[in-house]
Amino acid sequence: MGSISSMPPIGKERITFEEWLDCSGVLYDWADCYDNKNWYGLMDIIAPKLTIDYDKVNNAKFTDLPAEKYIEMMADPLFLGDELISSQHLIGATKWEKVSDEEIVSHHQSRAAHQRFEDVRRKDVAVKGHGHGTVTTFYKKVDGRWKWAGIKTKVIWNEFDFEHVFRGVAGKE
Repeated sequence: MGSISSMPPIGKERITFEEWLDCSGVLYDWADCYDNKNWYGLMDIIAPKLTIDYDKVNNAKFTDLPAEKYIEMMADPLFLGDELISSQHLIGATKWEKVSDEEIVSHHQSRAAHQRFEDVRRKDVAVKGHGHGTVTTFYKKVDGRWKWAGIKTKVIWNEFDFEHVFRGVAGKE
C-alpha cells in the first residue's frame, strides 16, 4: 500500500502564503458547501470544467466535466442532495504543490462521515458510513480568483456501511 508521501510531485515550486490562504479558503468552502447542501455556494467556488475521480465513492470518473453537471450530480437526491443524509468532510494534514501560476494541487488526509436518517424527523439513523483516506484536490485560477477544479479520492478504508448510505446511482455512468 502506497502512502501520500510516496506520490510523485506534480509541481516543483512551493505555493506562496497568499496562494495558501486563498486555496485553503476554497477547500474549506468546498467541504462546508457539501455538508450544508449549499449548491449555489459550491457553484461560486468551482472552475467551469472539473476533473472528478470518485471511482471508489460512486464510480464517477470525469475529465472536463462542466460545473453545472457536477452540481447536478452532487445535489442529486440519490446522492448528497438527499435531505435525509448528513455529512461532515474533514480535512487533515495537507501537502501543497504549485504546478504553475494558474494551477495548484493539494494532497490531504480526509474523513468523510455520512449518515442517513429514517425520516425527516432526523431522530433515528437508518445507516451510517464513513470514508477514511487521502484526497488530491485541484485548483485553477479563473479570472484572477482561485477555484476548486477537481478531486481524486483514495479510500484507505470505510467504516460501517458506507456502500449503503446513498440510495441510488448518482454520478454513475
